Amino acid sequence: MMDVNAILNEIRSREDINRAGMILVHFGQVRGFDLQGRPVKSLTVAPDLDKAESVRQDLLKRPGIVDIQVRLNSGKLFPGDPIMLAVVAGETRDKVFPVMEELIERLKKDASRKTEDTSPA
Repeated sequence: MMDVNAILNEIRSREDINRAGMILVHFGQVRGFDLQGRPVKSLTVAPDLDKAESVRQDLLKRPGIVDIQVRLNSGKLFPGDPIMLAVVAGETRDKVFPVMEELIERLKKDASRKTEDTSPA
């Protein structure tokens, strides 16, 4: 489930949360238009959850990172539907921002396949 508040509460209930000075949230959703400006009818997403967990575990080893949580949607999605929820908690901005950026890039590149339907009506 992609409940931002539930994930924030989970992270904030950690015993070591006092190490975190920042919790950064990325909420990715299906756009209504592709990068060429064509309307998107739907997006079919097939995440590789094992690979996503491997990426998460790898990035958790970075200095200053307290927790990383990821939720990935799957199946046929429509504009406005959530695709990905990623949350990174860490000591400072300079630790958290680069990890979030790498997390999103690696999840998109290595842990999911997406197919947009932009066919005319």
